[in-house]
Amino acid sequence: MPIKFLAAADRLMTWCSSAALPVWSSCGVDSNGRFVEQISQQGSAEAGVNRRVRVQFRQFYALTHSHILGLSTDLIETAERAMTQAIADSFDADDAALEHGCALLLRADGSVLDSTRDLYTQAFYLLALAWRFRLSQDTKWLEAADREIAFLEQHMGSPEGGYIESIPPRLPRRQNPHMHLFEAFLALHEASDKARYLKLADKIFDLFEAHFFGAESDCIIEYFTQDWQQDPLQGGRIEPGHMMEWAWLVDQYGKQSGRSVSAYSHRLYAKAREIGLDPVTGLLMDEVRMDGTPIRRTRRSWPQTEYIKAASVLAQSGYAPALGHAAEVIETLLDTYLNTDVPGIWRDSYNADGVATDNSAPASTFYHYMSAIGAVSELSQAIRTKGLAGQLPEDGDKSAGGVQVARRRAGSPL
Repeated sequence: MPIKFLAAADRLMTWCSSAALPVWSSCGVDSNGRFVEQISQQGSAEAGVNRRVRVQFRQFYALTHSHILGLSTDLIETAERAMTQAIADSFDADDAALEHGCALLLRADGSVLDSTRDLYTQAFYLLALAWRFRLSQDTKWLEAADREIAFLEQHMGSPEGGYIESIPPRLPRRQNPHMHLFEAFLALHEASDKARYLKLADKIFDLFEAHFFGAESDCIIEYFTQDWQQDPLQGGRIEPGHMMEWAWLVDQYGKQSGRSVSAYSHRLYAKAREIGLDPVTGLLMDEVRMDGTPIRRTRRSWPQTEYIKAASVLAQSGYAPALGHAAEVIETLLDTYLNTDVPGIWRDSYNADGVATDNSAPASTFYHYMSAIGAVSELSQAIRTKGLAGQLPEDGDKSAGGVQVARRRAGSPL
């Protein structure tokens, strides 16, 4: 049995249940039930900071997913209160039917600071509705999702395909909000088994094949002109974390659609490792060029969680080296980013010299951790109950993580 991965997975889930969830469901919630935007490295909620609406929905997802995984039992009331408050805050007062999309940014008191209808934010509202339905099985949340989708189709649909960035519109166009819409449509389909949501995911996958995935480079193109040409100013900027995120999402799409799309996941995973891994730490850099030349050698924590997700699904599909990759990255996160003076928060980033920044822990990152924990939990269960142990080696691919393991054990900075 792959003991190393299972031990790392158990450590990660213990951290989540015993440290992260208690902090973010107490200190991470203000007196009015809204989720705070960030917590300082000293453990203080920075309640005066403006609130991104998408963070409210992401935190709802995180607490709900933790409940479904059995990592928490008493946080649903907190999550529901925050979700209800976020909807009341971010939708127009005269939009009782929730038909006109949610705002982008709130002040700390819940008043609207920026009423832009931002595609990225709408995607996370839909993701939260999917998980709200998954938890309650109350069809009113699917009805709310359908009204939101109608808003997107009527007011944000683009004649060139996909959706515009925002109302009012802006450029460049990005793959990123479409990626999260893809995630939301898949979550709605998985929760409801309604074919209409899978058809919406099909349309995003068509964009992935036509524009987002570079068939010659195996990279994810981030920025575009209005007609989906690579943006001449920013189009060469590649985020390896997004490549891993797409590798995981394409795997989910293949499972739900029955389509044979695994080659995309493998190509994205291999290319992200080829051009995105820092040679010293073995962790993903934030931004590179297509040839691997670093643009930002900083290493935020969220791309590492996406690395874990992609490695987990590839390991589950039979690609044995990915099991070792997942174990190494989980252990590295636990020993560095998550090894904080205040248990349950995280270091957001390490700089190019391997020194941790002292930035506050952003609440938005919990979404990434919880999604990774979900993927890790699924793989752990498969190994323990479905006979995968006989298909996977004890330690996976030892070549991938030896450098960072040695540095961790020596007490060196990343």
